[in-house]
Amino acid sequence: METDNWKAVTDRYFTPEEKARWSDTMPDAPAFDQEAYSRQWSDLSARIEGALPLDPASESAQAFLAEWQALLTPFTQVATREMMAGATRLYDNMAEWQGEQKPPFAMAVWDFIKQAGAAKR
Repeated sequence: METDNWKAVTDRYFTPEEKARWSDTMPDAPAFDQEAYSRQWSDLSARIEGALPLDPASESAQAFLAEWQALLTPFTQVATREMMAGATRLYDNMAEWQGEQKPPFAMAVWDFIKQAGAAKR
C-alpha cells in the first residue's frame, strides 16, 4: 500500500522519462542497508525538529545540513541536476500530498534545511 501511495505522489512530480532515468541510474548508487538508512533519516529529522527554531547560519544548523548532505550521498553520487530538482519540487509541495503518504520528515525540517543551505552559500 505504501509503495502504491509513493507511486501516486511521485507520478505528480516526475515525468515518466524522469522516473525511467531514476530507475536506470539508481543501480549505480552505492549499496546500503535501506532499513538502517531509513532509521538514520528518522533520527536526523527528529533531532532537527527538536532543535527548531534554529538560526540557519549557526554552527549547529550547518552541522545538521552537513549530516543531511552526507545522508543524501547515495543519491547525489548518481543523480543528475534534473533528478535533484525533481526531488526538491516533490518536497517543496509536501503540503499537497502529506495526507496521502507519510513524508520522511516534517515540512518545518525541509524548510529549515533549505534555509541552512541558503545560509551556507
